[in-house]
Amino acid sequence: MLALLLALEPTALLLPTPMSGRRAVGASSSPSRSSRVTALDRRQAVTSAAAAAAAATLGVSTAAIADGKPKVVVFGGSGYVGAYASRLLLGKGAQVVSVSRKTPAEQADKVKAILGAPLAGVEYVQLDASTGDLSGVLGGAAAVISCIGIAPGGANMRDGNGLVNVKIAAASKLAAVPKFVYLGLASELASSPIKFVFGDYVKGKAEAEAAVGKDYPSALVLKPGIIAGGPPGEVRPPGPPGMAPVAVEDVARAAVAGALGNAAGTVDGNTAIAAAAAK
Repeated sequence: MLALLLALEPTALLLPTPMSGRRAVGASSSPSRSSRVTALDRRQAVTSAAAAAAAATLGVSTAAIADGKPKVVVFGGSGYVGAYASRLLLGKGAQVVSVSRKTPAEQADKVKAILGAPLAGVEYVQLDASTGDLSGVLGGAAAVISCIGIAPGGANMRDGNGLVNVKIAAASKLAAVPKFVYLGLASELASSPIKFVFGDYVKGKAEAEAAVGKDYPSALVLKPGIIAGGPPGEVRPPGPPGMAPVAVEDVARAAVAGALGNAAGTVDGNTAIAAAAAK
């Protein structure tokens, strides 16, 4: 990235101001202060334009370039997958912003309980993604990972999985966030008897996947089935007989690869996710 910006930076903008006739004896040979300031302003303007052009070409915000650390916004960052993904992102030098309806202190405590230790370096933001203004938290982001959803059997499963993620995808597109990762639902699980028991859950996931595909054709959509384990104290319904669970670390690893631009497309099912995480 730095090499590209340097290549685009002009190298011959400090030109002497044209003069009529000969220079007076004893006059300074250097440009006047006003001409140097004008040339400097011109240089800064062209350099800024070059940086913006490079950012647009590569799909990275100028804020991310200036900071040197990609900003990744994790919706549901204090959840099970979100906590593991946040830890991996920090380890790769990313700036991590976790968004949840919980207070920052509650998010930090939940992440500590999930990971077994505090996670320093995450910016915790309290915001209801279904009703709040997302433009502020998305500003300058290089990627979004959405882990937001309502577990099967919870209240408002359809909108809590569908409508909220439709909004997150639309807001991310409006904010020109280049990369998007969404955690959907494995086709194997969606077509299982769960669709009769938790129909709104399945419909909400499908609506979110469709919206993400429309707003982000190059998104990474991970579609896990049953994820092994869960947050302390949270009881999840078992999956269909014979469905092997996928490790939460594998889901997080695959999600981070998408956020950092190393993976895209649809990865459907636990076996496919485990394989993607191993790459």
